[in-house]
Amino acid sequence: MKHNIILFICIFCWLFNCNAQNTAKEYFHRPVQFVCEHPFNDTTKWAITCRVWGLLKYYHPNVTAGKLDWDKVLLDAIPDISSSTSEAQVNSELKKMLEIAGSYNSTNRNTFSDSLSINVNLCWLEHSFLDNQIKEELKTIASLNVDYPSYYGIDINKTDRQFSPQNEKDYNINVYSALEFRLLALFRYWNVIYFYSPNKYLMDKSWDETLLESIPLFIDAIDKQSYQIAFLKLAAALNDGHGYISGVNYYTSDCQDLLEYIDGKTVVRNERGGTRKGDIIKRIGNRDINSIRDSLSLLISTSTKGNKEYRINSYVAQLAFFQENDLTIFRDSKEIIIHILPESSQKQNLPMCKRISTDIGYIDLSKLTTDKMDSILNAYSNTSGIIFDLRKTGSYAYNVPQLECYLSESKVLNMPEMVVWDLEHPGSFLWKRDNSSIVNSTKCSHHLTNVVFLINESTQSFTETQAWIAQNNFHATLIGRRTSGAWGHVVWIPLPGKQRAAFSGFGLFSPNGNALQREGIIPDVEVHPTLESIKAGKDEILEAAINYLRNNE
Repeated sequence: MKHNIILFICIFCWLFNCNAQNTAKEYFHRPVQFVCEHPFNDTTKWAITCRVWGLLKYYHPNVTAGKLDWDKVLLDAIPDISSSTSEAQVNSELKKMLEIAGSYNSTNRNTFSDSLSINVNLCWLEHSFLDNQIKEELKTIASLNVDYPSYYGIDINKTDRQFSPQNEKDYNINVYSALEFRLLALFRYWNVIYFYSPNKYLMDKSWDETLLESIPLFIDAIDKQSYQIAFLKLAAALNDGHGYISGVNYYTSDCQDLLEYIDGKTVVRNERGGTRKGDIIKRIGNRDINSIRDSLSLLISTSTKGNKEYRINSYVAQLAFFQENDLTIFRDSKEIIIHILPESSQKQNLPMCKRISTDIGYIDLSKLTTDKMDSILNAYSNTSGIIFDLRKTGSYAYNVPQLECYLSESKVLNMPEMVVWDLEHPGSFLWKRDNSSIVNSTKCSHHLTNVVFLINESTQSFTETQAWIAQNNFHATLIGRRTSGAWGHVVWIPLPGKQRAAFSGFGLFSPNGNALQREGIIPDVEVHPTLESIKAGKDEILEAAINYLRNNE
């Protein structure tokens, strides 16, 4: 997509050059929490099976060469492991897995020390019920360099430039109807995150612990709803705003601006179904609103608290306004019950740009198109300030270098530092430092100054990167609230049942080494809604930007 062009081309070209040439590598080190102790029980037998199957999938030469259907090996093993009641029986089944993987002659060993301890630590080998023969064989396999491209690994040379684990079957079945496929889905997802997520160290809870907690949920998920809940809880443990599960996320963009969460209260911002601006929702049907929010919090993957409340607002709005029910609200010191009848979507057709006054221009970047950019920016060249809005959902399909040409007098833009995969050693990550992007600023007749970017918790991924670039290159002022904190290119994992799951595939960092993931961007001028401003129908952030520009002319 056009809106990813700067960041993506930078990533893509560097990845290709780094893996095609024998360049010096600087490894990314961050402490990660691991669970080493795995005494035998009904949960750990599956956790160790998951780990052994995943390690062989990404490191055994015959599996990485695509000589085996590795899904089938697991699917065939699950019934016997399920009925195993002792360490010896499970070890016997795992030895069969190793035997099926086959012998190999590779002597291509790790060229750097202690690689897997960076993000993948193999302490579970030493502190589990695995017998010594399996332990030693797995240690040897884990010491091998992996030839690129790996059959099940991520291919950086795809023509569509969409990064995704390769050759994963999606199986057109009801996954929840068979234990084998539920565990395959869990094991595949867990291992992709384990070996390819550079942000694993930022999770609130160890990913190892999440596996142990998820196994019983997936075993018991024998219907569609329980399976979806199990997967949503698993994805929520990522603490990643990109942690989507296709077909399971229920909220729509139509709901995202209907409610605000202020001082522990769910407040109506835009009127629907007989509500008024500033109404405080107390109950939906017979359910207390805080109970609903707490339940949803366990099922929503986000990077920051602000973005979580924002997404919960979307789900709550869907429950409150898009189905028939009784809504209990607090208005003018009284509790009122409103009977809600579902309404069709009422999307406002807001303008792409406007002059707020003769001296201030406004542009909604989610609606800006490449073909209109030159005429609009030239028309606003005589203003004393321009406001660029990065708070809206939309395609953001404008040509990024074209916009940045108008905003930068420099030919070189500083970009966030980056952490990407070491494809020869899955589970290890490499620094890409001194990122920069070239802008042909000579193509623009003039350069805009005194610009403001509007941001809030809905500003995520590409739009966060745009805000960061503006703040660090164009002397732009950011006004609003902390951004989502989910950065980098989205990686999609194919899952059984023709679903997909996503995560943030790259780690981005400020020049001082601080992670941007889970932190987001703190605006230069922070603005928060109040009950009074909502009742008055104000756009607090936009008003703050207008006042800022007028006071800084």
